[in-house]
Amino acid sequence: WYRQAPGGSLQWVSFISTDSSVKKSEPAMEGRALVSRDNSRSESSLSLRALGPRDSARYFCA
Repeated sequence: WYRQAPGGSLQWVSFISTDSSVKKSEPAMEGRALVSRDNSRSESSLSLRALGPRDSARYFCA
């Protein structure tokens, strides 16, 4: 997952491996970003906790 704040560049947020065994997040997002995936439905999701003004951005799955 990546995000882009208005007028900003892309910033890496989080990663989940194809089998969900590896999950990593950008250090500032540790404990706040939860990634999951459902391969049977070709879906991935990102949930964020404790949102603040700096989290206002477009989020992209890539």
